[in-house]
Amino acid sequence: MSIELHCPSCQKLIRAPDDAGGKHGKCPSCKQTLYIPTPVSDDDIIPLAPLDSEDEQRAEKLHESAVYFAKVVSEQEGDTGDTESAPAGRGARASAAGEVVDLGALVTKFVVMMKESNLEEAERVVARLQKAGVRARDHVEGLFLDQMPPKIKDVPPQLVKGFLKALLDRLS
Repeated sequence: MSIELHCPSCQKLIRAPDDAGGKHGKCPSCKQTLYIPTPVSDDDIIPLAPLDSEDEQRAEKLHESAVYFAKVVSEQEGDTGDTESAPAGRGARASAAGEVVDLGALVTKFVVMMKESNLEEAERVVARLQKAGVRARDHVEGLFLDQMPPKIKDVPPQLVKGFLKALLDRLS
């Protein structure tokens, strides 16, 4: 059996003997020096974990909810898809009690309170978001599914995603 690789310089397919693995050689075509990797044995291959159908279904539901949420927001606000001209109060919604709630500001406040370990204030924010009902959950799902989480002060994106996931669990 031989080791197959492509020359990084000329992209030609090269076949090298197994005993050349881990050494340097020259491409027979362009004479570029290249590293020949060691062959991979069956013992080195780690199989992928099987797909969890429940996780797949949950992810599909979250995706469908995010698409629905985006459609509803676009229809309600006449959104043209131009983020530069979007209204400033985009996250503002009326709660069930008729009180206007800025969902974006509350979610941002929740993330900041969690970062600062101010759990009491974070709980108060969760309570206000829970009063907003389905709209708050839809808003958080939309943020959670974004490729890039919203930039919130000095909170790392991975931490923002983690806090959004925790908030989503609390709102579900």
